[in-house]
Amino acid sequence: MQAPSRRPGRPDRIEQETAFHVQRIPVLAPRAIEERIRAAGYVGQNRAVRAIALGAYRHVAHLRRLHLDDAPRESLPPKAPMLFVGPTGCGKTYLVEILFRDILRLPTVVVDMTGFSETGYVGQDASSILTRLLYAADMDLTLAAIGVVCLDEFDKLSSGQNSAVFAGQGTTKDVSGLGVQRELLKMLESIEMPVPLEYTHADYAPKAIMNTQDVGFIACGAFSGLKAVIERSGKEHIGFGREPLSGDQDRIAVSYSEDEVELARTFMNYGFLPELIGRFKRIVPFSSLTRGELAEILSTRVLEQYVNEFRFEGRELAVSDDVLALVVEEALKKETGARGLEAALARHLEDAAFESWSDPAVRRVHLRVADGRIVHDFG
Repeated sequence: MQAPSRRPGRPDRIEQETAFHVQRIPVLAPRAIEERIRAAGYVGQNRAVRAIALGAYRHVAHLRRLHLDDAPRESLPPKAPMLFVGPTGCGKTYLVEILFRDILRLPTVVVDMTGFSETGYVGQDASSILTRLLYAADMDLTLAAIGVVCLDEFDKLSSGQNSAVFAGQGTTKDVSGLGVQRELLKMLESIEMPVPLEYTHADYAPKAIMNTQDVGFIACGAFSGLKAVIERSGKEHIGFGREPLSGDQDRIAVSYSEDEVELARTFMNYGFLPELIGRFKRIVPFSSLTRGELAEILSTRVLEQYVNEFRFEGRELAVSDDVLALVVEEALKKETGARGLEAALARHLEDAAFESWSDPAVRRVHLRVADGRIVHDFG
């Protein structure tokens, strides 16, 4: 493979290593990416799946044109970070992991942003995000520099619903909200950053310089209360102020329309820097999962794992359809989405597993519903 010509400020060795890694990324059309996602068992979110499939295709094409075709960076569209907005348990981070880590085989990290604070304060600072990416790339700096970062719980960085600070009235340091937002803004702007090679706050820790210009960024958040912020704004958009549809009771929490999440002012009033939100070229709303989608996830993914576990223990596990329906109803009632399915089923399996795995004579475990409760029988 012929290495691309040297770029200004980039040693030939770095270009060669980057080109080597880019060459190994699978080249898939957007529809092929969508099909791979479905083949991996991802359920629902049709619009979001198409959006991320196209975004991933553009990310890979961007890397190939830069590092294999030697296209000038200024001749290409800038990278396009994405923001996923939707209720908990609807599959936002799971979709990122399936696509970028499993299908495209890129270094991918999902970072919980709830523990982050501005540099200089107790808590994790923004530079440690790239440290995690570096570890995901087995400390290969050039591989990490084309990886993907998922900023989970991004909404927890909100500084509160106060737009005064954006008008120049907020002048004090903010430890957990705006301070971190400003540091993320720099990271998304494609800069060279010193990245600690260890998880430490010590200034003397060894560091490496990473350029974030080719790192893919996706932020995810439930943005609880965002609907109220939208309604208080008094804006009239498609889907605003309407009465719930008859099918809405089948959905968890709240969903947003494309128009609702495309307004930067909505997020500014929620407590985000408008220039940070402006860095996300695509804001993708995720729907709450329907009863049917939850049932499919439970039967094809969650239940199968427990059936396999019991099989490894030498037992057969059979679960009646009415049990699955009851577990789905519990998830709907608690508004925990797909994330709550596993916990709910595990709770009902606990006694059956304890007793059957302690008794060599038990070969079969059957879960069923009796008098509105889930019970188990042994055989």
